[in-house]
Amino acid sequence: MRTLLLLVLFLVTGKISHSQSLQFTFEGDSTTIPLVRDSLRGISGLDIVPATGDWHLVSDRGWHFIFHNIHSIRDLGDVSRLTRQEKTPFWFESIRYAAGTSTYFWTDEYEYVTSLFYGKSPSDSAKHILLKLPLPGPNKGLEGIAVTPSGALWVAPEAGWEGETRMNQDTITFFYYPNPLLSDPVVERYRYPINRCPFAQGEERLGGISEILAVDNQRLLILERCYDASQKRVTANLYLATQNPATHTLTKELAFDFNRQFLDAVCNLEAMAWADDQKQTLVLIADDNFRRNQTLRNQVIVLRRR
Repeated sequence: MRTLLLLVLFLVTGKISHSQSLQFTFEGDSTTIPLVRDSLRGISGLDIVPATGDWHLVSDRGWHFIFHNIHSIRDLGDVSRLTRQEKTPFWFESIRYAAGTSTYFWTDEYEYVTSLFYGKSPSDSAKHILLKLPLPGPNKGLEGIAVTPSGALWVAPEAGWEGETRMNQDTITFFYYPNPLLSDPVVERYRYPINRCPFAQGEERLGGISEILAVDNQRLLILERCYDASQKRVTANLYLATQNPATHTLTKELAFDFNRQFLDAVCNLEAMAWADDQKQTLVLIADDNFRRNQTLRNQVIVLRRR
């Protein structure tokens, strides 16, 4: 009986822990990265490997940068910490490192095609392609990827797959690969409720997911943002999404509202990663689109978990 009671208690507390809300605070830690290299522009992906102290930044013009021994976001302005910069053939949108298998996953969006690759590095000649398809909408390809502690892979389009990029389409599909490195991996589909942007113009009205990140094996952080050209401002929200395997849906709740809780103007946020193994510190980086104005600069923001 005692063993049974302990088992029930474990299951109940486990369920509660995964259903708990996750909130973040901004404690005034933000900066703009100086252009330590002319090519350090258009940052669209970030992953941090706490075990090695390496920060991987990738650009949507093919550059892969590695900074080492970063203790503060201001260290990104120290050129001596930029240990590697490499031009690749990929127009990156996201990059993730799976420590358990020493594998990198990255997305590429070029002209009319968007793709998902994996290998030992983005320069790995033995890389594999997991997914390749035509863009479902102008500049709306594979935008976010996340690797869970168990090694599963989540893939999110910016505004939906083909047939989903419509203003009246309020849910889109995420792909979930329980074992992405298999020769013929199984893919599961999950429905996610996306926020559209009726106040924006043109394709921007569709809104967009700019990055996703695993919290644990059941939960994701989803970064959504819109650009309002008439007001010349970005609106951005960070959501906690919880997986329901029974219904193949993701439910979401607000974790941070950048326009209410961040004290400065929000830029074109594109990249997001945990800075520590304990997942208490979240780093976000904006894409400057090779320009510099109120919403386009190499902005870095640090959030702390409550």
